[in-house]
Amino acid sequence: MNKIISNITLDLFQSKAILIYGILLAVLGWGLFVLESQPEKVILAILQINLVVLPLITSVFATIYFYKSSEFIQLLLIQPIKRSRIIWGFFSGLNLGFIACYLLGIGLPLLIFYPTLASGLLIVSGLFLSVIFTGLALLVSTHQQDKSRSMGIVLLIWAFFSFIFDGIQLWVIYQFAEYPIEEGILASTFLNPVSISRIIVVMQTEASALLGLSGAVFKDFFGSMVGAIISIATLVVWTVLPYIFIRKRFLSRDF
Repeated sequence: MNKIISNITLDLFQSKAILIYGILLAVLGWGLFVLESQPEKVILAILQINLVVLPLITSVFATIYFYKSSEFIQLLLIQPIKRSRIIWGFFSGLNLGFIACYLLGIGLPLLIFYPTLASGLLIVSGLFLSVIFTGLALLVSTHQQDKSRSMGIVLLIWAFFSFIFDGIQLWVIYQFAEYPIEEGILASTFLNPVSISRIIVVMQTEASALLGLSGAVFKDFFGSMVGAIISIATLVVWTVLPYIFIRKRFLSRDF
């Protein structure tokens, strides 16, 4: 299994796409601190990268890479290796590549130039989003034979969590403003890992106006670190659940 992980990771870093991704993150991460003298503005700028760019690139690349690696996967399947080890090795190797790019491009400058709780939570949320959207992409890919259809579904999932979800939440709040819906809004926030990631970071900054409606409700209910702990626990669930279904499908799929 370790060989599978190392082979996948090494193959990733031989890809021009992943190198461009790593360079892009490095330019943004290091460049923002060089150009901007106020660290909190950099935190918010990197947060937007985490919420929009990171899920898009990881999910699209994971989808493309899965179909590109179909022959390699078939080769592994005829070897005396358990399917559960193959899919875990593929999942882990893919995520290790994304995580390394993120830590070097975004995590390292954050820890060097602004070593605060907000930076730590920003790094943690970025790592979770990378793994979550990679998992969602592989979940779709293992259930679909057609690459184009998988790509369309993956892009729809990204758009839903990044933009559509907040629009629906906003519409519900305005439509039912006269009713006590705070608990419902709070509960619905846990259905979106992007919203959770935004909340746990912005809660540690002075930019309360940028919290968004779901974030404001979350802060009202949980206040301090309790909210961050619950948020991280929810992100863990979002990380584990897709892999469970990926593994189940991979074990029964006919290649």
